[in-house]
Amino acid sequence: MNALVLLAGCGLGDGSCVEEVILTYTVLDKYGHSYAIAAVDMDVPSVDHRTEAPGPERNVLTESARIGRGRIQELSALDLEPFDALLLPGGIGLISNYRHCPQVLSCLDHFLRRGKPIGAMCAGIDFLRMTIGRDLLLEEAAQLSPRGFCRDAEKNIYYTPAFRKSQSCYDVLLGIDGMVSAMASLRP
Repeated sequence: MNALVLLAGCGLGDGSCVEEVILTYTVLDKYGHSYAIAAVDMDVPSVDHRTEAPGPERNVLTESARIGRGRIQELSALDLEPFDALLLPGGIGLISNYRHCPQVLSCLDHFLRRGKPIGAMCAGIDFLRMTIGRDLLLEEAAQLSPRGFCRDAEKNIYYTPAFRKSQSCYDVLLGIDGMVSAMASLRP
């Protein structure tokens, strides 16, 4: 599987959840999947993660590069066709930075129209509900353990709750692992 990992900055409060990003890389590496890491080049308000007070503006692409393993790319510069799947680690930045972002919405549309799997973690499902449909996996997600995942077969969207349901990195790792394994085996 060749996956695109979309980052929204660095840090749960205004970007991507660092732990979920790192655990996603770990799972992709475990199975030998290739992947690219991308973000949008845009300036957004930040949050002080110690006090939750508003901070100065920061660039999403620059902040994402902190956890982009030196391989971060600008989303609009990518040809999406070679990617088999899209992964959305959680973090409030998905919602605050990307909810109305044309580049990200176009990326989502690409994967949806082609039936390519989309995997979301934690706040990723809230982002997808805001952009695709409010009821997306609503009942299924409520029943999940942090080690589990669910799937909307019609839209080919997967979800694991990650840190929404546990503070254990190991539990979250197992949920991401199961989700990514299923995405690779059930892709069109």
